[in-house]
This record gives sequence, structure tokens and C-alpha cells, in this order.
Amino acid sequence: MKKMMKKLALIMSCVMMAGMLAGCAKFDASAYLAALLDNSYKNDSTALVELGIGTAEEAAAIYEEGLGTELDALTAKAGISEEQAAGLKDVMADLLAGAKYTVGEAEAQDDGSYVVTVTYEQMNVFGPTIDTYMAETEALVAEWTEAVMAGEEAASEDEIMAEVIELFGTVLADSVANATYDEPQTTTVRIEKVDNAYQPNTDDLMNLEYLLFDSDAAF
Repeated sequence: MKKMMKKLALIMSCVMMAGMLAGCAKFDASAYLAALLDNSYKNDSTALVELGIGTAEEAAAIYEEGLGTELDALTAKAGISEEQAAGLKDVMADLLAGAKYTVGEAEAQDDGSYVVTVTYEQMNVFGPTIDTYMAETEALVAEWTEAVMAGEEAASEDEIMAEVIELFGTVLADSVANATYDEPQTTTVRIEKVDNAYQPNTDDLMNLEYLLFDSDAAF
């Protein structure tokens, strides 16, 4: 999860897209940040296209890259089937879409950058997922052990892995569907001008990503 979030934050600060705004006479930092966030979390490229940052096709490609990179790596390393990977990808899309944030005013800085205030409500999803997943995994292990003790053939490693992955996806999907949110809080994201192009500060984006979810429970 953490690697995927980092990847999303880096993609969101794509210089190519930011550079398209470099020559604008009046730069709206708040609208710019909102467009990037909406595309990356909500898969909504409407504002991004209207601002001339990129095309709908480019926006979709960026969203898919951020969503799919880590899941593709997980599929290769853990032996997850294509069907399971697709299911997890759908769940992750729902998780990101559940992020609650409101982009506020931007304050111009003396160095030409802007500081944008973002109000967010932290989504409690990882804590419930881990608690339930651990409890149900323990129940599965007890079930498998009992079956072997009764003389039944032990499940293969592939069968165990498939069931565990299926369980994780189910638990995560349920946690996303029933997620609760904390009270609104605020953070800031700096929009910097680098090589005559505006782009959000990567560290600030990663911090926002961390704050949007109960990340402490996951890492």
C-alpha cells in the first residue's frame, strides 16, 4: 500500500502536465491542485481537461498507472492470479474514491510558490481491515489444522495462498464500503515553480496521502 501511495503522489506531480500551465497569465493554484487530486483519487479528469493540463486520455493513463503499478508487482511476486489482481484493483479504486478532501484558498508566497490549504476527513479503513483479516486468518489456520488432524489431506501452498488473498480482498472491500471518517482537519500543499513550470511539492502530496487514510494502522 505504501509503495502504491508513493507512486501515486509522484505521478500526481508529473512535470509534463504541470509544464502545460507554465505560460498561463493567471495561475489558479487551488484549481490546479483540485484537478490533480480529483483525477488521482476520483478518476475524474473533468477539471484537469478544462484547465488544459492534459487530455482525458492522458489523465486516464496517469490514473491507471498509479493504480496498477503496485498491483502488477504484487501479482508477479505473490503469485496472485489475474482475476484476483483485477478484484484487488477494483477495491483499491473504491478506496481511493472514498477519500474526502476539499481544496481551499491558495496563498501566494514571495518566492513565486503558492501554499494551498486542504481540508480532509481521515478515512478509517486499514485498521478495521487488519483487525478483521488477522482474526479470520487465525480462524482459517485453526480450520486447516483441525482438518489435517482429522486425517484429511492438507491444502497445497497454492490453495492456501489463493484463499488468503481472496480473504484479504473480501475484508478490504467490506472495510471500504463501511468506512468511518474522523472530524475534518487541515494540511497544506505547496505548489512550486520549477524550471518555469508549476508542480505540487512531492513531500506535501505524500503527506496528504498519508493523512487521508488511517495510514498509521497499515505501516
